[in-house]
Amino acid sequence: MSISSGCRSAKKDSYCLQQRFTLYYHSSSSISIVFEGGRALDRNEKKILASASIYHASNDASVVTLPAVFPVLYTQGVLIRRYSDIGTILLTGLVVAVIAQFIIGHSIKAKHYRCCLALSALVLGVFLILMASSKSFLTLLVFFIGVRIGSSVYHPVGISWISKVFKGKKLDRAMGIQSAFGDIGVLSAFVATGYLTDRFGWKVPLLLWGSVNLTALWVGLLVSRGTEFGTREETEQRSVSWLETFSDLKPFIPPLMLGGVAWGITLGYAPSLLNHKLHLSMSETGVILGSWMAMGTLASLFYGKIAERLERSKIIIIAYSLIALATVAIGISTRTHFTIIAFLIYGIALFTTFPALLSFVGSTTRAHNRTATFSTVSNIQILGNSIFSYISGFLSDAYGINIPFIVLGLTSALVVIYIAAMMKKSRLWQGEAPEFMRGGDIESI
Repeated sequence: MSISSGCRSAKKDSYCLQQRFTLYYHSSSSISIVFEGGRALDRNEKKILASASIYHASNDASVVTLPAVFPVLYTQGVLIRRYSDIGTILLTGLVVAVIAQFIIGHSIKAKHYRCCLALSALVLGVFLILMASSKSFLTLLVFFIGVRIGSSVYHPVGISWISKVFKGKKLDRAMGIQSAFGDIGVLSAFVATGYLTDRFGWKVPLLLWGSVNLTALWVGLLVSRGTEFGTREETEQRSVSWLETFSDLKPFIPPLMLGGVAWGITLGYAPSLLNHKLHLSMSETGVILGSWMAMGTLASLFYGKIAERLERSKIIIIAYSLIALATVAIGISTRTHFTIIAFLIYGIALFTTFPALLSFVGSTTRAHNRTATFSTVSNIQILGNSIFSYISGFLSDAYGINIPFIVLGLTSALVVIYIAAMMKKSRLWQGEAPEFMRGGDIESI
């Protein structure tokens, strides 16, 4: 005899999957409980996680490749002759990414996930290779638009794929692993692009990462073979509701935006802070920022293990508290060793928040709004990154290059207060599902 927890309404399916269990009655009069959301990943889950991680690594590496060669293009007067040219490229890329992710969030359903990720790798690979053949600023800009369209797919689609397949503690593990592979891609691009540009010229990194994406296309398809979804769930056949999407995301907006702000300020202003304030060489600066990202990558990789011992809300409270302390310390420190320690702590804390927040969102989103939800998450982070990075430039001119980090620390402290307050009011921050995802009575099957 077996009894399973069930859900009477199709609207409750996504949360029901997190809570479903089976009681087996044995002849020895013993009863065993098997949770479907257990720790061991089955073969299909492993294939999907591996495929998504491969796409994430190649995607994020591609995004930072061109900005990493901007200094060379500007110095040599090749294609880029003014700083405003760089600004034009980045602003155009931002607008394209926001629009593309909105369209993707509105249009793509679960049955498209595997093919969309493969198509994004194809688009990235082709346009990165084409960029190496650019003859003018205009062609460089057009090809960069193609790169941004291709790179706009993974975060709404790949993370939606993960949140659909994995539930409960498995979701924490999967989010941490796929997030770590994205970090590995960024770190690899930073290290490899600088070396290859110095040694072989600016075209080689573009050709390399273009080839990596084309390779990821075939490897991802091969690894994920046989994982396509069958008929769509009843809830996923409903059209996307952006009103529901924003309403469900509203409690998470401040910490999500802060993640984008922290990323933008660190990449945009940390090199100048280390070089101008502490008088470190660019190679020393690169080592420190590489260590910051390496510690963050390890934190993402082991996030699933941490989540097995602590609740997500507690992890986020601790992480943002550490971010607040570390970034203020970075802003006021005049000692190199103290600054390095603060950066390492900051890296661990910041990169822990990414999978934790995505797991929160993934476990509470409605099935028919899943892709729209993660496209909105990405756009919130992009806008937070862009707006505060822009403002930080004026703050740095007026008060010093350390001010953006002090402001980031104070903002993080406000977010900690916000989350602590929301934990008392909202069941979402306590790890409970929203009303539309609550399970029903136990049913016999």
